[in-house]
Amino acid sequence: MKRTAEIVLGIIGTFFNVIGIAFIGVMLSGVSEVKNNEQFQDEILKEFKSQQSNDPQLQDIDVQIFTDGMEKVINFLGVFGWLIIASCIISLIVGVVATVKVVKVKDKKANFEGSMFLIAGVLSGILSLTSIIYYIAAIVCFVRKPKEVIDDTSNQNTSVL
Repeated sequence: MKRTAEIVLGIIGTFFNVIGIAFIGVMLSGVSEVKNNEQFQDEILKEFKSQQSNDPQLQDIDVQIFTDGMEKVINFLGVFGWLIIASCIISLIVGVVATVKVVKVKDKKANFEGSMFLIAGVLSGILSLTSIIYYIAAIVCFVRKPKEVIDDTSNQNTSVL
């Protein structure tokens, strides 16, 4: 039995996982740049103050509350971003191992590989594009069964004359 669909879905999921890791890495470098650059933070604060003077709805918001909130969000994104990258790297490894094992399975059931694809999908994000592709690969692994060979020699009618 050829398992081309599972292999292709595993490769595509791995590709999207690498793109996601790179995107989150770029985002984290931007967050750390904002965190370490006082001049950029001052520019954001000046822009907020100018928007506050123009917009009557922003009149009630205190500048200190805004800056405290901005610092909390930046700190949260820094820590949470590294957790997401670590989870995606583990998902990448599990997805690659599952894809390689599917290549070697051929005529056997691929239940273990399907469960590995499910784990990779959960680790890459519950509803991300990568996880959906891994979920589809897992479903295909679970649903497709190898063809059973029927032995006709045991079903022959033997009659004694």
